[in-house]
Amino acid sequence: MSTTFTDYSLSAPLLEALRELKIERPTPVQEEAIPLIQSGRNAFVESPTGTGKTLAYLLPLLNHLDRESKEIQLLVLAPTHELVMQITKVADLLLVKSNQTAQAIIGGVDVKRQLERLKSRPTVVVATPGRLLELLESRKLKVHQVKAIVVDEADRLLDAGFLRPVQEVVKRLMRDTQRVFFSATMSEEVIQLASSMASEAAVIRAVAPGNGMGVAHMYLVSEPRKKVDTLRRLLRLVNVKKSMVFVNQIDKVEEIVSKLEYHHLPCRLLHRDTSKEERARSLQLFREGRISVLITTDVAARGIDVADVECVVHFDPASDADSYVHRSGRTGRMGKAGLVFSIVAAQELFILRKFSKQTGISLAEKIMTHGQLLDPQERKDKSAPAKRPVHKKRRFETK
Repeated sequence: MSTTFTDYSLSAPLLEALRELKIERPTPVQEEAIPLIQSGRNAFVESPTGTGKTLAYLLPLLNHLDRESKEIQLLVLAPTHELVMQITKVADLLLVKSNQTAQAIIGGVDVKRQLERLKSRPTVVVATPGRLLELLESRKLKVHQVKAIVVDEADRLLDAGFLRPVQEVVKRLMRDTQRVFFSATMSEEVIQLASSMASEAAVIRAVAPGNGMGVAHMYLVSEPRKKVDTLRRLLRLVNVKKSMVFVNQIDKVEEIVSKLEYHHLPCRLLHRDTSKEERARSLQLFREGRISVLITTDVAARGIDVADVECVVHFDPASDADSYVHRSGRTGRMGKAGLVFSIVAAQELFILRKFSKQTGISLAEKIMTHGQLLDPQERKDKSAPAKRPVHKKRRFETK
């Protein structure tokens, strides 16, 4: 007999909210994490992207909120504006039947406006660490009644760029505040850092929902000056409704958008230097399917939940294996099928070889010819009139 959310003794308002959202059965990470978090334990939870991590921590923690209290009782930290807003939206949808609210706190926007909104007495605050610490240091926000804190995308929030503000926020909490860390990738180094902030934590390493569909990881070799044209041809060939293309440099994002639009491929850009309003607009158009291609830096690699992204393209190699996993995780969410392509120059192949070894992901080389995506050997066998590619077939597999 399969598990349902009623098995977790969730409050009636939460169960009603889940029914309205048409969320019926827990995913593997939710099955493992919800009972543990409900017990009050500190926890480190690793689960692949798109497996329902947000509900895995929100449901048990929201279930423990005091509906009579007007104080902040739950803090959630996240690395990007987009992820903060997304988590806040989910929390609000779950709280709607309880007459409680969540408030987003992010950098780069007017502090006075955020302070004004805090006067509405939210029960949940979702924040980027830097802005939250700023408000705590200026005594504009109190956290003495916080029952639990969640560090989402923990591998990112515990790296050099975010570690200090995260530590400073945690120091201001009560000793018995529950601490929960979630990520798609959680190395022993991350667990060691998190352990200094959360004693006696349980470790959960959950699997993705299994339905036999899976994600195919492939790569195409291209001359550096022809990569944009290779991308254009690939997007035309796969012809899916939603594709995300990851680029390392901001100026490259705008160049690619310009070239694709010239060839009548509607797309939008997303990077840290675009305004908050423009970023929100690009995501909205992409979610609604009004544009089919989103060109972005790693600002969209973590936690951004866009339904039915069918294809991810690494136009530039990810910075490391974990980043490759996070980028690729924008597709194949909740066990659905997905396509992941890397467009690499010949001299970048060693990077894919390293990622394959570190992640255990098999990457197969493909070529585009005559409107088809083929293995190099298939093209040879068919004796196609086009010239034989100078590179040899490579297939990276980790046994």
